[in-house]
Amino acid sequence: MRRRNWDQLAAGVSLLLLAALAAGTWYLALQSQREEGRARVRTTSGEPDYFLDDAVFTRIDVHGNPVYRISAEHLLHYPEDGTSVYQSPVLVSVDPDRPRVTVRADQGRSNADGSQTVLTGDVVLVRAPLADEPQMTIRTEKATIYSDTQIARSDQPVRIERGRSVLTGVGMEFDNAARSLKVDSQVTFTWQPPPTSR
Repeated sequence: MRRRNWDQLAAGVSLLLLAALAAGTWYLALQSQREEGRARVRTTSGEPDYFLDDAVFTRIDVHGNPVYRISAEHLLHYPEDGTSVYQSPVLVSVDPDRPRVTVRADQGRSNADGSQTVLTGDVVLVRAPLADEPQMTIRTEKATIYSDTQIARSDQPVRIERGRSVLTGVGMEFDNAARSLKVDSQVTFTWQPPPTSR
């Protein structure tokens, strides 16, 4: 009789332990779902997940060679779409096989993989002089830089200074790899011959 009571007590304790384990598991699962919900709200709230001051990044190609460098006074990164927002960005092409190009602006925004950067506010693109060509400067208020193809595009009014000559228009495409420039419309051109050596 005593043994039977002991078995009943052991079975009761086992059932209590199993019930406590089930309740604990349910509680932990509920807490996990709540934390996931909070994290989802945080990542979709439009808030940056990190920021950097005096940021400098170098983009490399598939062979590990540097293609361009971007620096900024301030950078914000947004986790929901992976974009980076820059204050006072400076992009510099560092491909030794291409003419050196430096682009400055007031603000910028890059997509998640850095292949496309939209620059706004006092955008100035400078292509360094070459042996057979003078320095070229392009000024506009908005431009999109495609780092993979080294192309810059704008649909805004542009002013292009090549040496002492000036070209203005609306919309342009500058291809650094092909060393070509196309202006879309409303083109005016003032040509100044290069200075002659005496």
